[in-house]
Amino acid sequence: MEELQRAKGEAFKPLAEIMAERAALQKQMAETIAEFERKLADLDEPYGKAYVAAEKAGWTAAELAALDADEPVKRPRGRRPGKSTAAKKSAPKAPETVPEPSTPTAAVPAQHASDPLAAAAGNAPA
Repeated sequence: MEELQRAKGEAFKPLAEIMAERAALQKQMAETIAEFERKLADLDEPYGKAYVAAEKAGWTAAELAALDADEPVKRPRGRRPGKSTAAKKSAPKAPETVPEPSTPTAAVPAQHASDPLAAAAGNAPA
């Protein structure tokens, strides 16, 4: 029985080494990808500004697309909002009303004098 356990342990050693190497490579890959994503994100703002500058200089979106210049994800911010926009934003919002849970109720019959069901149920108009 001991010999069988030892043989199983010996057979697992190469697999355990490869598993550790794979885990290290996967960690390294994730770190490298994260680093490149940060670098790309750092270029979003200058890319957006350069794209807008090209449009202002007369380039169309179609011409830029033909040159493999994609529209920027983040466009540069425009002017700061004026007083009218600021006043609208500072106005208090009406509080949101949350409907309270209700219990199912039976439909109320129409209260018309010509409605025989309403009259029979005692819901005739006064």
